[in-house]
Amino acid sequence: MSTFDQLMAILPEGQTFSLIRESGRIYVDKTRYLYSLALSRKPWLLTRPRRFGKSTLVSAFEELWLHGVAPYDGHDSYFKGLEIEQLWPQVPDNAGPFYVLHLDFSVLLINCHNAADFHQRLNAKILRFAQNAHLELQTTGTDQDAFEQLLDAVPDKSVVLLVDEYDAPLTRLLEADADDDAASAASAAMTQLLRDFFVLIKASSRKFRFIFITGITRLKDTSVFSAGNSVVDISQRPDYGAICGITREELQRYFPEHLRYAAAQWLQLPEEQVSSLHVEQLLDEMTMWYDGYCFDRNCATHVFSLWSLLCFFGEKCTDFNTYWFDGSGRSKLLLQNLSQLSWTDRFNILFGDSVEVELEDFLSPTTLEAMQPEVLLFQTGYLTLKAPYRGAAASDTLTVLMGLPNKEMESALSRLYCLDFLPKKFGFRAFVDKLRAALKAQDATALQQCCNKVLQSVDYEHYPLTQESSVTACLYIAISLALHVRVTVNHHESHGRADLLFDWQHTTVVIEFKYAHKHSETSDLLKQAVEQILDRNYGDTFAQQPHLWRLAMVFCAESREITDVQVVT
Repeated sequence: MSTFDQLMAILPEGQTFSLIRESGRIYVDKTRYLYSLALSRKPWLLTRPRRFGKSTLVSAFEELWLHGVAPYDGHDSYFKGLEIEQLWPQVPDNAGPFYVLHLDFSVLLINCHNAADFHQRLNAKILRFAQNAHLELQTTGTDQDAFEQLLDAVPDKSVVLLVDEYDAPLTRLLEADADDDAASAASAAMTQLLRDFFVLIKASSRKFRFIFITGITRLKDTSVFSAGNSVVDISQRPDYGAICGITREELQRYFPEHLRYAAAQWLQLPEEQVSSLHVEQLLDEMTMWYDGYCFDRNCATHVFSLWSLLCFFGEKCTDFNTYWFDGSGRSKLLLQNLSQLSWTDRFNILFGDSVEVELEDFLSPTTLEAMQPEVLLFQTGYLTLKAPYRGAAASDTLTVLMGLPNKEMESALSRLYCLDFLPKKFGFRAFVDKLRAALKAQDATALQQCCNKVLQSVDYEHYPLTQESSVTACLYIAISLALHVRVTVNHHESHGRADLLFDWQHTTVVIEFKYAHKHSETSDLLKQAVEQILDRNYGDTFAQQPHLWRLAMVFCAESREITDVQVVT
């Protein structure tokens, strides 16, 4: 078996906690969080984006409350050697046995077309659970809720309830193709069903020893949770900032051999020649691509995307790519929310600017439909916290700053924007070839033609090029996608800010744009751009490559193209 196959064999692949441990695959020990939460009988809520490890966390709770930390069925406990093994005896009322009811609402939704279908599947699941637990439910001969029957049949403090993806029934409705009236009616029916479910939990609180609920969106103060407002939301609590995802320290601790192999592939070195410095270089690049997610309101903790890391290590030839986005991020929910943002707001986010929303809107949205798009983009994993909650200037209003977490999201949004504002017949593959050829030959005229192909293809009504920043934004997206490089906009240097900078092979490219309203202005503006590059030494502090290629360009609104270009030496 090759080194790569051996490393692949120990990567977790989305299995339950017990299967990961049974098969000897890597498990990043998060059990200290299980201990902390198990100390209390409060119902807990945790929201995180898709594929950040919520389901593995829930399955670990299931194993813990079913079997504890002692050996059983002729094998060692799956918690042997983990932090919880020593901590579990300190948890009160943990002896059991417990009725551990694990409900994954996303799974129950399969083949459901409405709230009635979902209710039927939920009832069937609970009835099967009761049968397997040898519980005789006292039916009334009516369509009584099976959950209520179950709670009537069990003693106090005997039920452990684990609900994964509690909000899936509502988010699925938002992504469904339906007219507004039908969608509104379906949403109301599903909301009422979930409301009744959580009302029953609150009314029967004495029956539960432990309740843990996960989801993607925070709906604590909507009608779903207003009835069950005893739920404690730990989603942005600092002490649970790393409960899902992987910290850099955990990445180094649990995946040292995977890092060495990936560093060898990335740097094209024999594995035996890979040093700790090489691994650090790789880690820095991985941090740029996949780290940066912050769910901690103090912004003291940030984590890597778990799914992106596993996919990255799963590539035999190391490749930085948009794994999380391609695997679970491209959803109608994302597209619907992006469409609510202006193009100015979209590009500001892409350029690294933070978006600001009031804390009340962030924490207490009314419904999914009414939630601010920036808030939903945070909850679904496209934006992240950028600073601790703060007071707005000249106001007592608390605000939240959010922005892109990493290069993966930057690249993914660039692709989406490009698909949105360029026509399907644009011919992107041919554009890529011509752009690369122009850069390789350092042909300014050919580069000008490539830029104009992008600018002249944009739908003027959809996205009018009315200012310099609009031109820069279009070319930023097209170039970053075509070359698969990090393009920097308005890079701060000692004497000013150049409009567009990027490294391509052995050359650092610097472009300074000017915006002319009329053809009569272009000549003077080109001279200004050239002088600005020279006077402010654009590119000197950015350039990391042996060669520096600087260009001045003027876009003319009358002809909707770059009319003038000059190489600056």
